[in-house]
Amino acid sequence: MKNQLKLINIAIITALLLGPFISSVGAMPSTTMTPPTTMPPENRMPDHRVGSDGTVWISTDIITIMANNEVPMLHFWFTNDENGTLTKFSVTYLNIIEFLDSNNDSAYQNNEVLHYAPLAAYEWTVQTGSVVEDDGAVSEVWLKYIKGGLREGGMHPDAPSLLMARSGEVQRFEDVTIQIWAHIYLNDYYGNVSDDKGVHANFTVAGGYELKMDIEIGNFPFSNNESSVALQLLLRENEAMGSQMRHHIRTHERSRVMNMTSDMNWTQSKMEYRFENRNNTHVQEVEFTNDLTGVPEGFFRWVDKALITLPGGETEAVNVSASYLPVGMGVALALAYPNFDDGTLLHDPSIGLYPDAIPETGVPTENLIIMGVGIVAIIAIVVVIAKKR
Repeated sequence: MKNQLKLINIAIITALLLGPFISSVGAMPSTTMTPPTTMPPENRMPDHRVGSDGTVWISTDIITIMANNEVPMLHFWFTNDENGTLTKFSVTYLNIIEFLDSNNDSAYQNNEVLHYAPLAAYEWTVQTGSVVEDDGAVSEVWLKYIKGGLREGGMHPDAPSLLMARSGEVQRFEDVTIQIWAHIYLNDYYGNVSDDKGVHANFTVAGGYELKMDIEIGNFPFSNNESSVALQLLLRENEAMGSQMRHHIRTHERSRVMNMTSDMNWTQSKMEYRFENRNNTHVQEVEFTNDLTGVPEGFFRWVDKALITLPGGETEAVNVSASYLPVGMGVALALAYPNFDDGTLLHDPSIGLYPDAIPETGVPTENLIIMGVGIVAIIAIVVVIAKKR
């Protein structure tokens, strides 16, 4: 009886000693490479707000999106995961590029560059608004990035950049018009890419958790009739829990699946891989997949058709190719478009989260593992002491 009482006392004391540790683990602060992410007060969903620093916020009951007010950079996470402490992803529009497709694969590789400019070298205006139905219900919230002229003071100091084979030519692209008009619908949206000859692609935008972006590019200074345009983006997982990457960036292609992480770097040994478009669909995608569970949580998608409007008003649907390369701070994805001369180009990529992957709030999985190890340690201590007695 005395031994039993001693064992109980030992277990209680050990648990008390471990208690503060468990509490501190459960409240472990997160570190990210993103700006402060404190949601403006009195948020309701669906909603759109502008913070005191000009940052734009859009939220539904599933996804929260934070749009940088100085460069086209979007952070997104699950709304019930306050400020993205467990899971946070981002997409940044990096470079506008003119390239010559020397290997005839229709995609961009960095040894094909003719001219390029970092988009962070220009002024950007960001706006937000909503569409309200007759009954007062909000059916859509939106944000819009509009490119301006050269940024006063030069390149934005906090914007990510990629090393290129040659210097950027920001003045060459100063008058290029770029508009990124992003929409999140409360109900599924059914769209298509159609020209004067008919419909060439159909797509669906999921209501409530997918942000569709209409990208319009115009007044592009083509060097010759053979060159193409690429818009280069950076996809990455922001380190929500310390410095450890917790998600794979996974391609879904016709004949392969490629797994990458934000901290991988192939730039010293490999060129961009051409993305192999899947058959029987016009929507291509890259997913953010949780390492611990294997569950896909977020995505970047694009339609493999774009629309060119020529100066006379004629329209033509064209193919969109993509290529990708891990660069040590994310995966650089380049969307490539054919020459559109003096016309304009319109394309539809999107970002979003899967509702089935909404995390349960509370202690993160990693912390539960640490707590489990602590409990096992308590049991081991008790067993050892019991044997000695």
